[in-house]
Amino acid sequence: EPTNHLDIESIIWLEQFLKSFPGALLMTSHDREFMNRLVSKIAEIDGGEIITYSGNYDFYERERAVRETNQQAAFARQQSMLAKEQRFIDRFRTHAAKAAQVQSRIKALDKIEKIELPKKRQVVKFEFRLPPRSGEQVAVLENLHKSFGPRVIYEGFNLTIRRGERWAVMGRNGAGKTTLLKMIAGASAPDTGIVRLGASLYMGYFAQQSLDVLNSDLTVIEQLQQDFPQDGLGSLRNLAGAFQFSGEDVDKKIRALSGGEKSRLAIARMLYNPPNFLVLDEPTNHLDLATKEMLVDALKDFEGTMIFVSHDRMFLRGLGSRVLELGGESGTDRHPTVYPGSYVEYVQKLGHEAPGIYS
Repeated sequence: EPTNHLDIESIIWLEQFLKSFPGALLMTSHDREFMNRLVSKIAEIDGGEIITYSGNYDFYERERAVRETNQQAAFARQQSMLAKEQRFIDRFRTHAAKAAQVQSRIKALDKIEKIELPKKRQVVKFEFRLPPRSGEQVAVLENLHKSFGPRVIYEGFNLTIRRGERWAVMGRNGAGKTTLLKMIAGASAPDTGIVRLGASLYMGYFAQQSLDVLNSDLTVIEQLQQDFPQDGLGSLRNLAGAFQFSGEDVDKKIRALSGGEKSRLAIARMLYNPPNFLVLDEPTNHLDLATKEMLVDALKDFEGTMIFVSHDRMFLRGLGSRVLELGGESGTDRHPTVYPGSYVEYVQKLGHEAPGIYS
């Protein structure tokens, strides 16, 4: 997982370095784009088996689906044949004239290598409850100034976020992405200026500090029951299942969860009582690829407003409908710039995937 905790500029630099690397490369990764651009073989580990595919991640995903379909069909054909043979054996087991045929078929069945049913990947779709409708102006930032010591981050910054917009915040390290989200969420105050939130607003804020509010002494399901006492166990199990806590996983103590599992639980808690304004600071950190894709699919159906920071290009492409590119390090002449199109249009227009990468 070499891209964990790297910003997008560093990920792209690493991609370019590894493309020209003359040696062999073996890696694990939860970054689809990174794998698609670098790998020529995929080794899938599933149920104690290793199955290899010659291609990138998209090729692997297509071929795996074809393989599973073919295996399902072969399993069905074999089961039909086995049932037919078993019916013959059961029917003529006591007929002396058929004894030799019966024994021959029994031996043949014993030698047949049984085809196993493909392992089904459990994917539970998360569906938002309909959030309450917010006012037209969700957040208005007026003449914000923010400094850390002598270092100026924002100077006279203005931004209006309207209902239904999905802002992707881009910027090099130190440009103030996390600071901006903290000021919007009320987790940090500007030195001067105003952050005014709109009417009928229910905010869902996710940052890495969100993991700290989980009670390590509780299990996953106990945490959800504590947070949502009005909801039944079945609904909360469905919520947990959508974020890949199934079976005995819901009875794990939170202190025993991995970073990715804690992130999944924190996001599940944030999204369950439907907010109408999401402020997300790198929500895909620690998440595996299946959970990332489930989250993107769920957020595509979200009917509220969103502003987020992410270094995952799949997340940016899937959700960013407006781009705010922040200025670079203090002392540069780059200033915050608004691009009204999607992240895909931003890349097409500027010819780079991130502010620190120029062609």
